[in-house]
Parts: sequence; structure tokens; C-alpha cells
Amino acid sequence: MTAAATGRDPLAATVARVTAEVPGVAFLRPGLAELIRGSARTGAPATAGRTPAGVRVTRGSGAGPWEVDVQIVVHRDHRALTVARAVRDAVTAALAERTPGAQVTVTVTNAV
Repeated sequence: MTAAATGRDPLAATVARVTAEVPGVAFLRPGLAELIRGSARTGAPATAGRTPAGVRVTRGSGAGPWEVDVQIVVHRDHRALTVARAVRDAVTAALAERTPGAQVTVTVTNAV
């Protein structure tokens, strides 16, 4: 495992956890593997050892700030813009100590 992956994976897990706790978030955008499994899944998806779907954590250069992209699906009874801003603020606050200056982008991909 590379040094970048070592730092990236815990950040992605933190981002996924914090995002799921924001009111109005239905779930992170599912990845291809989750879509293929579809209704065959009987429980929560196993994410051990891999980056959660809907979260992308990258770093432009070795010393530059982390760039975090979060893709969410919101509940229809919530305003998408309000939820997206709340996710951005929650993720930024959660990462502030470990990764100051992280750039967080939130995209609402659907509503259910």
C-alpha cells in the first residue's frame, strides 16, 4: 500500500461516516459493484479495505491540500442545496484537525 493510499483510506472512511450522519442524506451514491449486487444484498455493504462509493479523496501534489469529492443522494423532503452545504460544512469540520485546508466538493446526484 502506498503512503498516499494509507492517508487517503482513513480520510475517505471519515468522510463517509460524517456524510451519513447529516440530516437529509439518504446515502452515498452507489458504485458499480453496489448497483450490480442490487437487491441480492441482505445487509450493509462491506467496505473493509476499499474506499466507500461516492467518496473520492485525492491530492494534486504530495504536499498540497486534500481534495474531497462527495456524491450523495438526498431525501426528497429535504432541500438539496441545504443538504449539500451541510455535508460540506460537516466534512470540512471533521477533517480540519487532520487535514487543514482540505477542499470539499459535494454533488447531489439524485433524490429518493
